[in-house]
Amino acid sequence: MKSTLLFGGTFDPIHNGHTAMSAAALKETSASQLVAFPAGNPYQKGRLPLASGEHRAEMLRIAFVKSADVSIDTRELARQGATFTVDTLRELRQEYGDAVALIWLIGGDAFAKLDSWYQWQSLFMLANFAVVLRQGEPHPLLAASTVLKTYLAERHTSASGLCDCAFGRYAILAAAVPPVSSTDIRARLAAHQSIRGLAPDGVCDYIEHHKLYEYEEKP
Repeated sequence: MKSTLLFGGTFDPIHNGHTAMSAAALKETSASQLVAFPAGNPYQKGRLPLASGEHRAEMLRIAFVKSADVSIDTRELARQGATFTVDTLRELRQEYGDAVALIWLIGGDAFAKLDSWYQWQSLFMLANFAVVLRQGEPHPLLAASTVLKTYLAERHTSASGLCDCAFGRYAILAAAVPPVSSTDIRARLAAHQSIRGLAPDGVCDYIEHHKLYEYEEKP
């Protein structure tokens, strides 16, 4: 069965944790490609991203410029109102058909709260989930609700097993990625501190050139 990894997020900005997640997922699942989706107005965040969609999409392109198996899809940036993952997955399932395994790449902290997402149970009728933990992060189900644990009880598989079914499964990947966060990067930039080593060099250059994230975030 053909398989495609899907990586959604605000990427405000993209950093080395994101690129490590992508590399680990491509390696462990053996998926043929990864598509990254910069979000427009993610309702879970409670605020708009600080950088424009154009800037965030361009930083993604820069970060993955040498990765032939990674592409950028900007459909969520064109949507009006809040961005819901289930809408994107419904569109993709119609485009790819039922013979392709769609695998949504997600961090452990977000996966632990998956039952707070809009129409979250429908997500498993559309895709699988590849869960990547940060270094030192506990198993996500330790912090999950009883409802989510019960729902996931019969859905676990191996990383390679995610490519054997079109939807309905999840796997915890073996790789642990660096504990880098976009929030910390934005705080460092607002304090006029270097972020070299936390994001790809090309992304750092782009942020400096366009003077992004120079001001503190409003609470």
